[in-house]
Formats: sequence, structure tokens, C-alpha cells
Amino acid sequence: MNIKKAGVFLYTMLSTIKVNLVGQLWLSELLVVLAAPFTFRPDDLKTYPYLKKILVALLVLLFFQVVTDLLVVHNTPQNYLRGWAATVIALLTFVVLFKTLNDTSTILFFLFMTMIKNIIYTDDIVDSDMSYFKFKIAPILTMAMYLVVYQLYKRGELKMALAVLIGCSLLCFAFDSRSTGVIFFIGALITYFMNNNVRISRSKIVLFGILFAVLFQGAYMFYVRSVLDGEIGGEHSRTQIGRLANPYNPLELLATGRAETFAAGAAIADKPFFGHGSWAEDKSLKYYMILLMYHNEDLDTDRARQDTHLVPSHSVLMGAWVNWGIGGFLAVLYLFWMIVKMGLYIIRNGQDLALYPVLVLIFIGLIWTFLFSPFQHLRLYIPGLAAIIMNNYYGLVLEAEEEDPPYGIPAHA
Repeated sequence: MNIKKAGVFLYTMLSTIKVNLVGQLWLSELLVVLAAPFTFRPDDLKTYPYLKKILVALLVLLFFQVVTDLLVVHNTPQNYLRGWAATVIALLTFVVLFKTLNDTSTILFFLFMTMIKNIIYTDDIVDSDMSYFKFKIAPILTMAMYLVVYQLYKRGELKMALAVLIGCSLLCFAFDSRSTGVIFFIGALITYFMNNNVRISRSKIVLFGILFAVLFQGAYMFYVRSVLDGEIGGEHSRTQIGRLANPYNPLELLATGRAETFAAGAAIADKPFFGHGSWAEDKSLKYYMILLMYHNEDLDTDRARQDTHLVPSHSVLMGAWVNWGIGGFLAVLYLFWMIVKMGLYIIRNGQDLALYPVLVLIFIGLIWTFLFSPFQHLRLYIPGLAAIIMNNYYGLVLEAEEEDPPYGIPAHA
């Protein structure tokens, strides 16, 4: 085992152990802090412009965190130190994992060890039958699918790889993990179209859009009926769908399933310029009541005040705006856009990569994470997956420059 794989082994295994230091950190994050000075080289910023832009975005985010916490909301040291530490850790993790996950063998080992970590470690959020598949089995299944699809695609078995993805998508829908199912399904579609050189025209977009809308509504109605009849899904899905005025309207399900978005919108409207600060508490329960309204639940004030409720967002992008205002949002949006640009380049040009379907799935998962996952994912999950995207992007750029030296590829775009 070389030094990179040894580092990956330690990083994944130590990410199961927490320590109390400026809030709760994982031991893997302390490993990153120790490794960063030996990993980073100043000329990396010139060699890899996207890495420089991502680090600049995180430093700008840190600046707005300091401004909001110290000068605007006058936050407590306990809260603002936890907020700042998360951004610093994210920055260092981007650097270390980018310099580590720079070949296919190490990337596959990282995915495998992440699967092993998920098998060994069970998060506290897994506390019911509903959450067991979504938060325990689905992450294991995702990493396993990455490894299986890689092998199938590498051997040229595209149809089998797509069949596995569609099958896993249906399995996830059946067991209450809709987001994972959507990612597998969209990943299969993109991989199919990009490998069959389907020419996209306006008429095809319109036709495909109509067909997709009809098929989606039909499949959605079948899904709702099956859930209500108890044939698929869990208690969570039945409860969620059962409280809708019109369960066959997918927009109503989206609204109740992502109620944090509406609560975050209200929080942004209240403090749009500088935000509520790091780890901002919902002391008046205003935003908590918005969540309950979309969940059709009544407020038990006495019980609610027994717990600490943070201002909700459940989105990396919106969370930055909620906590640190428009400046924090623009910094994270810029970081997000850099990842999107690299991911789109890979989708258009990376079909010959053995990792292609895995990269497509990772890219879609990153978009989903930025839009619909808690802000802490910026330090916990995004750096590793973004590092894989960035390394494969630069691999493609280097290959293109070697094949066409007079013109090259705009790697600095």
C-alpha cells in the first residue's frame, strides 16, 4: 500500500470518530490539518486554476463569516468559532484530497473505503425503520454501484451498467430513498445519451420534454398509489403523501418534502444582506413554525422550547445566505459554478474514461448536495467528490492539449 492509499485508509476510518475541539470535529479532519502543509505547494495555484478559484471562494466565504459574526450579529465565540472552523477545514480538505485522489486506483480505493466506513459506522440519524435504508443502506449501495458500474463500463458492457443503475433507482424509490433513486436514474439517462451521440435539437428537446412529463406523471401516480396501498415505501412516505391535499400533484410533495426551503426563504428575507450568523438559533421559533405549517403539524410550544432549533435551510447554497448574507451566498455560488463547469466538461468530453458513469453520478450528486443538503456537507462530503471531478477534468484537459498542441483547451476558463 503506497502512501496515498495509506492516507485514504486513515482518512476514511478516522471519519468515524469525533473529538470535541472547536465544536465537534472528526479525527479525519485533524489528519487533514496535519497533512496540508506537506501536501500543498504554492505552484499548485498556477498549475490548477480551478483549485485556486475554489480556495479563493472559501476565503471570501470566511471573510463574510467574520464580518457577520463579529460586526453585525455579535455572535458568541462558541458559535462563530465553529462556523469559521468548518470553512477552514473545508479549504484544507479540498487541497489534501485533490492532491491525493489524482489517479484511478486511488479514487477506487477511496470509494471502496468509504463503503467500508459506511458499513462500520452508523450515524445517529439512523433511528427508525424509515431512516435505516435512506441513511444507512443507500450510502453503502451508492459506493457499491460506483465500483460495479466502473467495472461494467470499463469492459464495454454499457447496457448492463445502465440496467444496474435503473434497477438500483427503482429499489431506492421502493424503499423511501427518492433522492438517491433520482440520481441513479438521471445518471443512467445522461450516460446513455452521451454514449450514443444523440444530437440535441429544439424539436427533440420539446418532444422529449413532453414524453418525459407524461411518463413521469404516470410513474408518479403509480408510485403514489403503491405507497398509499402499502405495497412500497415506508411509513414516512405514507405519512408525507397522506397529508397532501392532492397527493397526485408532485409539486405538493416537493413543497412538503423541502419545507426547509420556504423557511430559509423567510429567514433570508428577514436578513438578506448579512444573514443571521454562524449556528444561528431560531429563538422565536418563527422558522420552525413555517416547517410545521408545510408539514401540517401543530406547534407544541413547551415541547419545542426544550430543544435548540437552528434557523433551517437544508441547502448548502441557501444555508450560506441564511447565515452570512448575500456575500456568503455569492462565494458558495461561485464555488458551485466552478464545480459545475468542470463537471459539464467531463460529461461532454469524457466518454472514453473508464470512470465516466461514476463521474456523472458524482457530479449529479454534488449538484443535489449543494441544493438540498445541510451546510455541513461543504466540509464533510463535497471536498472529496469535487476533488475527484477536478482531477479527472485536468486529466482530460492535459490529454486534449497533447493531442492538439497548437490550439489547446481553455483550462483557465
